[in-house]
Amino acid sequence: MKLKSQNAKRITFYRQDLGILALFAVLFAGALIVIDTPTEMRLEFIVMLLVTFFCMLFAAFRMTMASVVLTGVQITIYTTYKVFFYYSSGESIQLLHFVWIFYPLLSIAAVNFFINGNARLEAENIMLKDQVSKLVLIDPLTGLYNLKGLYLDLQGQIGLAARKGIDITLMIVALRYEAELKKVLGTENLDIVKQRLAAIVQDIIRIEDRVYAIDDKGTLAIILSCDAEGAEMVKRRVKEKLTSFEAMPEIVKNKVIRIDLQFGYLQYDKETFGRDLIRYKQCTESELQYDV
Repeated sequence: MKLKSQNAKRITFYRQDLGILALFAVLFAGALIVIDTPTEMRLEFIVMLLVTFFCMLFAAFRMTMASVVLTGVQITIYTTYKVFFYYSSGESIQLLHFVWIFYPLLSIAAVNFFINGNARLEAENIMLKDQVSKLVLIDPLTGLYNLKGLYLDLQGQIGLAARKGIDITLMIVALRYEAELKKVLGTENLDIVKQRLAAIVQDIIRIEDRVYAIDDKGTLAIILSCDAEGAEMVKRRVKEKLTSFEAMPEIVKNKVIRIDLQFGYLQYDKETFGRDLIRYKQCTESELQYDV
């Protein structure tokens, strides 16, 4: 399977390289045709070359059908024009004129070949990014485990708590008025606040408790090895630390902005939630609305 994947990728790269060569060959051939054309036919050939480039532009934007139709119209009009002048004025049709029957079609084919090669690579890159994002468990801003890490650990912690007979409480800590803070502080400064908040929570909780960054708004989740009363104590300690003089960076204090938090916590109950961790998290998040 791996060998087939490597061969398919190699073929895709070859297709792209051939597409580039074909595209450059077509462009070079078009320029050469116009340069070597006799003076009396040069204007006619320049117009045809410009129309061909216009059709190639449609193909480059992946409007294949439109480019093919326009190319067909171009060839039909040019052929009709040459036949009309042949019968009306006796103007001879030279062998060089037949180039404009085949050159536009070859040009469109070359562009489509190149675009298809790129499309395959883009599809593979998108698939690769999607696969990588599914494997990532770390939040890049705070360095904490993300939402996926929360669900993985929560499942293990609940099983451990059931075996040892200890309580598990999930706490959600969210920035109040996050959208307004972003407008006032800016994205860069708000990121500093999120990092500092994550550091404060990590300093306060016990070693056996775990913190997670579960979204891009600075919301944190904490798995606490205690009951609801213990979670209330953690909430008070975080609030006290947050209001201390050195809690937030100078960038916030100089603007006289208050960083306020919302807390929601819910003790795990096996009869209520069972193994439905998503529902357990959602019910915990719903507790945020009562922290006013």
